[in-house]
Amino acid sequence: MTTPRTRSNAAAGRVVDISRLLWRLRFPTPTGIDRVMLAYARHYLERADEQAVGFLVTSPLNTGFLTPGLGKALVRTAIARWSRPAESPMADSAYRDVCAILERPIGGEHAHHRVKPQAAAGRPDGRVAALLACAYAQAAAAGAFRSLPAAVRAGGGWYLHVTHINLHRAARLAWLGKSGLRGAFLLHDLIPISHPEYFRPGEAAQHLQRMTTLAQHADVVIFNSSTTRAAWQAHLAKAGMHAPPGEVVPLGIEEAFLSGGDGPKPSAHTPYFVVVGTIEARKNVAFLLQAWRHWTEDGRRPRARLVIVGRRGWESENAIDLLDRSTALAPTVVEIAQLGDHGLAALLRGAQALLMPSLAEGFGLPIAEALAVGVPVIASDIEAHREVGGALVEYVDPIDGPGWISALENYASPDSPRRHGMWQRVQHYRPRTWAQHIQGVEEVLAEIR
Repeated sequence: MTTPRTRSNAAAGRVVDISRLLWRLRFPTPTGIDRVMLAYARHYLERADEQAVGFLVTSPLNTGFLTPGLGKALVRTAIARWSRPAESPMADSAYRDVCAILERPIGGEHAHHRVKPQAAAGRPDGRVAALLACAYAQAAAAGAFRSLPAAVRAGGGWYLHVTHINLHRAARLAWLGKSGLRGAFLLHDLIPISHPEYFRPGEAAQHLQRMTTLAQHADVVIFNSSTTRAAWQAHLAKAGMHAPPGEVVPLGIEEAFLSGGDGPKPSAHTPYFVVVGTIEARKNVAFLLQAWRHWTEDGRRPRARLVIVGRRGWESENAIDLLDRSTALAPTVVEIAQLGDHGLAALLRGAQALLMPSLAEGFGLPIAEALAVGVPVIASDIEAHREVGGALVEYVDPIDGPGWISALENYASPDSPRRHGMWQRVQHYRPRTWAQHIQGVEEVLAEIR
């Protein structure tokens, strides 16, 4: 980036859009984008005593600035619900359930093990529900621009939007040009545009509108990867739109993954592999299950379990049919809809490898999480994965069945020279924390004219 003639004031106000956080608080565990949202909200909550910080939410009627007390209470509630420092993974009932399964020998099950969330896990308690209702009511009653405190607007403050929520509604940002704030937007990917077949009808059109909104309203765009930046630049060039300034700042990982290999892990009777992510078409889980079935049906090859961590999503019928109907897969496959960070870190720590067979990604956060706890990764050979994993990951073509089976066979044995060699290399991985990520973003903001 060219050094500008003037720089923004790093102590100036920051307004964080927490609309997605409110929408997702009804879920007991966060997705990858939820983790990004939570990291920003937590960081600026901690900075609120030294600089003007505000929280903004989009309601069905308009966009409104929350009072400091309510905004802080919502962020603290999200931290308590999604991020519990120093919590034992055994406090997570889903982790306890999967440990009990992994401790047993593989049997002749006719249905795969599916660890479901508790009946009330998806419903926020009365206090959380009341906070959410209050936030939406307050946002609806107070317009964003007129409700922003002067301290937040003064001195070249920034509006931070780090998810894609509501960007297809350009009118939601009409207030920004009048507010005195500049807009910084984190772009995660352009996959709905490049691979519309993996998404609900209409999602590609909505994402096209999101990109137009960014081009029109962003003073700077933060990219999670060079892969995302290249896709953004190609899209704008094709559309003939002006490109605002932008920089790549890779994502960080949660504290639960930072203890490396020195931490709890399951006492597994049989080696196991882990897949992390929503079960949807672009994650290529159906292909992996087919390869897994071919491998485990051959009695000459080592037996192992496959643990899938993630909820069932859109366009996943093929994978779900295999999970629900395949008696060949049933004895060796475990499905967990939701698992907290500490439970996931412990589960990864005991795995032979993380498997990432995705067809398209913007970043690949599970790769960074697995490497951080010292676990090898077998991933599809796509640009986003190579950017995150570099030479520390074993890459296989996403549709090379024999290649995946060969990797599984080699990594299933604890004394495999191929796995041990990669394990040794992985120990040199140095993860990026969320504090480092946000510091990188702040450095970018400080250079914008």
